[in-house]
This record gives sequence, structure tokens and C-alpha cells, in this order.
Amino acid sequence: MATITLYANRINSLPEIIRTAKSSVSSYKEELAQLITGALNVNSDVCSLEETISSLRSSTDTQEDKIDTLEDIADDVEDYADEVVEIDDDAAEAISTSKEDFYDTYEYLRPECEQEEKSWWESFCDGVASVGEWCKEHWKAIVTVVIVIVAVAIIVATGGTAIGPMAALLAMAKGALIGAIVGGISGGVISKLTGGSFLQGLEEGAFGGAISGIIAGGLGHVFSAAGSVDLSLGKTMLIGGIGDSGATMITDLGDIIIKGDHMSVGEFIFDAVFSFGVGSLSAGITNKLADRWPLKIEGINKGRGSWRHVWRTQMRRSLNNNTRVSLKTILKGLGAEVIDGVWDYGFEFPKGAIGNVKDWFGLFPDTDDDDD
Repeated sequence: MATITLYANRINSLPEIIRTAKSSVSSYKEELAQLITGALNVNSDVCSLEETISSLRSSTDTQEDKIDTLEDIADDVEDYADEVVEIDDDAAEAISTSKEDFYDTYEYLRPECEQEEKSWWESFCDGVASVGEWCKEHWKAIVTVVIVIVAVAIIVATGGTAIGPMAALLAMAKGALIGAIVGGISGGVISKLTGGSFLQGLEEGAFGGAISGIIAGGLGHVFSAAGSVDLSLGKTMLIGGIGDSGATMITDLGDIIIKGDHMSVGEFIFDAVFSFGVGSLSAGITNKLADRWPLKIEGINKGRGSWRHVWRTQMRRSLNNNTRVSLKTILKGLGAEVIDGVWDYGFEFPKGAIGNVKDWFGLFPDTDDDDD
């Protein structure tokens, strides 16, 4: 609201008040004229009214000047009011524009009295935009959930056993599921220990673990000839390096395309090479540790009747008799595989810590700051 609006009634009525006074003066002037006419009709022999008539004429002239003056005042007041209103409107518009520009940047500072009630359509659009922003920010969590659902569906549908191309798909599904679980837990713990958010670390770790698990599962199936031969140390390190490097490249590309993050080609290549080196090194170390100190737990991955034994027995029966493996046995088999690869999964913790070296040394500063 313009400031002048608060006093508009008073200002707008002022010229009318002045013109009313002018009208009164005009009436007074007319009465003086009538009085002069009456005085002139009086016989001078009876009474001399020359001085009175002269005084009345002088007063009439004075009233005429007053009438002109009042009219000028009324016109000046109207001009002044018009100019003030115009200036005040311009000032109010400039203030309102600056205020809206400020609230566009700092909407959270807008007081409740300044907030307009939104229509249902505007509220709906705001809700969709908020959901879109959340999805863009947490795209890795969404993709990880989809991967896990598909992996579980494949494992359940195949009964945990398959031959031919489906065997490779099953190996990738198991790798994705185990990688997402172990990677998510290790990522969350490492993030929390380094002062970050557990949930953010969980999201990052689960996605990276799922992707590297898919790659490692598929390559491991191919290089081991569907599990019929043991992997050499070199192949194990190659699979570990490709798995971690692939997960890193997919993560970086997703952040660039979906989130709009800025990353130089040099940083992208460095991330991929660094992850390949860490993945290869960790795969080689864990392979040697597993050979030297294999973890065997009675009833889980050791002995007759263990989870591993039941799993493999039902797998053979399933392949020979075309029967399905129970979901309970599938879960036991996955549990036994986690224990078998405890060195691999356990090394996710130090491997995740090693992955922070680039950030610690600041090899590639955050380019987003340059755009602000």
C-alpha cells in the first residue's frame, strides 16, 4: 500500500474545503454588492453614505482578491496531491519489486503475513517440484532399490540355480544384492566415523557396492567358466579393479547428468584410475588372506548339514530333477557366501577410507564454488 493512500481522504477533500470557503467569500461579495446598491438608493439629503459606500466598495475588491487567491490555492493543492501520489506510487512499486526480489532469493525469510494462499494447482506443482528435487538428489538410492528388487526377483525366480546365460545373470544378481548390503553398511559406518551422515554414506556405499557386485559377479562367472575353475590372482585383481572402477565411473556420470555436478575430464579419469588401483589392490590382498586364513563357521559354511551343504545339495537336486529351491535355503546360501567372502567384504571398510585420499589432499578443488 502506498503511504499517501493512508491519508487520501483528507488530502482529496482539502481542495473542496478551499472551494467551499471561496463560495462563502463569493456570497459575501454579492451581499456587499447588494448593500452598496441599497446605500446608493438612499437620498443624500436624508443621510450621507459616501464613506460607507466607499468602504463597501473597498471591501468588495478585497473579497475579489480573496476569491482569486483561494482558487489558486485549491489548484496548487490538487497539483501537489497529484505529484505526491505519482511519486509515492513509484516509490511503492520500487519497494515492492525489491522486496519480491529479496524473497525470491530468501523465500524462507518471508513472514506469514506476506505469504499468499496458493491454489491447489500451485501446491500440486510445488509438491511435484519438491519430489523431483528429492529424486535428483537421491537418484543413487532409487537406482539401488530397483537393482535390489530385480536381483531378489531373479534369485527367487531361478530358485538360486541356473545354467547357461541365466547362470551369469544369477551371479550378477547375487553380487548386486550382497554388494548393496555390505557396501551400504560399510559406507554408512565410514561416513559416520569421518564426521558425515550415516544415511548419506549408506546411500553412496549401497549404490557403489551394487554396481561393483554386478560387474564382479558377471566377470567372475565368465573368467571362472561358470565356477568350474578357480580364479588366478591376476584375474581376481582384474575383476576387483574393473568392478570398483566401473562403479565409480557410473556414479560420477550419474552425478554429472542427473544432479548437474561439475567435473573436469581429468578428475573423472583420476577417479576411475584411482578406484581401479584400490579395487585391484584390495582384491589381491583379500584373496591372499582368504587362502591363508579362511573363515569357516560350523553350521554355516562348514560341515555336513551346514547352510552351504544344504544350499549346494538342493542346487544339485534342482538342476538334476528340475525342482525349485526353497526361499529359506536360498537365504542360507547367500549367508554362507557372505561368510566365504568375509575378507572381501570386510576390506570394504579400509577401502572406503582409502577412497577419501583424493578429498583429503584436495587434488581437484570443488569447481562449483567458481560458479557462485
